[in-house]
Amino acid sequence: MESLLRTVCTEFLRAADLFARAVDELPDLPHEHRRGLLTERAGGVAEALSRLELLGLPAVTARAQSLSAQCRRLEKVAMKRAVLRSALDRLEASWCPRNAEECEDPHHSSAYVAWDLLTRWGQMEAEERWEELELLEFVLEDSRALNAVQVEQVLDAVNCVAAWNELIGGWARDPLMERFDAVRAEYVAATHDSLHRLAERSSAAAAA
Repeated sequence: MESLLRTVCTEFLRAADLFARAVDELPDLPHEHRRGLLTERAGGVAEALSRLELLGLPAVTARAQSLSAQCRRLEKVAMKRAVLRSALDRLEASWCPRNAEECEDPHHSSAYVAWDLLTRWGQMEAEERWEELELLEFVLEDSRALNAVQVEQVLDAVNCVAAWNELIGGWARDPLMERFDAVRAEYVAATHDSLHRLAERSSAAAAA
């Protein structure tokens, strides 16, 4: 039983980690490949959870279900998150490679303005976002960092203001992944505790 528990719990943890890694890697993938990878990894989490639930261990199952729920939360925002994080990387790469303060290239300036607007978008008031929307569209296009389809995807994603910090993350903190890591740690602790208790019972039975 101990060996089975260890195997099944490890498989679930591996599936969750692969899913989280896929979410992190999505911005670097072509848009047309993102959904397929996300769906494949989400399916792996669901299948691994189903096997774990058959073990009938309430503490481990509860923590696994919480981690699975966190994966579903990631899945809901992963596509738009990838669009925005990819766009921010492309815009930053299009800043002036020399002296940004003295740069007279309008495309470099537009790239910076677009990047700045996107990083501040979630903190703006609704009226300010409405006033800046036309400017955002212009500088995204004028930056030449994104093609027309990518600009359209960004403009669609900017409607998800409530989850903005989760979508773009940050340099110092990434709230969405921090929550995943916290729930993951709780699952690992519950698994270790169950394995320890099971080992103790097995030792007691062998000694009896």
